[in-house]
Amino acid sequence: MPGPTKKATKKLTPRKKPNSFSGDVTISDFADSTGVHNRLKKAAAKNDAGSQSAVVDEQMKKNPRSRRKSKAVEAPEDNANGVEYPEDVWFLISEHIAPEAVGKFARICKCSNYVVQTAKFWFHLYKRFYKNTGSLPERLTPACMVRPYGLRACVIRTLHFTYFSSIGRNTYSGQEEPHSLVKRQCSLMWNKKGETRWYFYFKLKEINNSRVTKPKIHWADDQRSDITEMLEDVSVNSEKGCRILRVTCLKYSLVPLVIGLVLQTVKLDLSPSFDHHRLQLSFGTSFIPKIPTQVVILSGVVDCKVLDWWHPCYPHQDTDCTLLQPIAESWDTLNFFDSPLQVHESI
Repeated sequence: MPGPTKKATKKLTPRKKPNSFSGDVTISDFADSTGVHNRLKKAAAKNDAGSQSAVVDEQMKKNPRSRRKSKAVEAPEDNANGVEYPEDVWFLISEHIAPEAVGKFARICKCSNYVVQTAKFWFHLYKRFYKNTGSLPERLTPACMVRPYGLRACVIRTLHFTYFSSIGRNTYSGQEEPHSLVKRQCSLMWNKKGETRWYFYFKLKEINNSRVTKPKIHWADDQRSDITEMLEDVSVNSEKGCRILRVTCLKYSLVPLVIGLVLQTVKLDLSPSFDHHRLQLSFGTSFIPKIPTQVVILSGVVDCKVLDWWHPCYPHQDTDCTLLQPIAESWDTLNFFDSPLQVHESI
């Protein structure tokens, strides 16, 4: 008896999808299709990208400067958002600026920078913070503050006598090290005898290596206008870039002449008797510390300070000789060896 017959299985051949290389998409590809289409076919995407790039290339060939023109037209829109105020408004605002915020105010815009460079601004700042103190030099009194020539430097010096020396605004709590004076040229040196101590001064000026070509003077020009502009220059400062190293010693030391030489190295250590400090300054003709030309050795050092041109103890030409000797003020009470050195930035 024959066994049960097996049903003939019909092999289902997969339906071949139409191979379409055209870039057109028909409705039947999505509406009547059993599969899910999430993206275009690769061939269609390639054809679309190729056609778009061809259109862009044709447009660029016809008008190659269209992109540049569009950027040039869009650029003024960004600059048109700002508001430019007149100079009178900035002058009114400058009357309420604190001395420590002058630098920030000058960096706001061109008008504020121009206001800071005028004599009106510095005269008003001087009148706001002037105080009649006994230690104020005669050059910084109201009777002498009538000319715009060098007014900015004089007002800054006055502020360090009256404003920054008050409580909470003492900027002399930390003195810079003598090592910060390396690579400066000595332009002046002298010493002074006090009641119980000797004071040695070294004026060191910063050397500018950049070559600045001075404009040629034409004597045929109007000299009166040049003199007027010079006398109205408020930013003139003969002590710009200068610092003074003041060394206080218990005894006198013979110091060689070092004017015109460059400070190469600074060495501060204990004396052989271990009772005081000893300062050694090596001067030469170049920046490279090779063989020094002159060596200054000061023994019995009890104090050493670096004075900027705005410091009240800086010996200016208009300063009384008694100011060269240290006074018991808030900025001069700290000892160089009793407190740690702190490097600070002055505005």
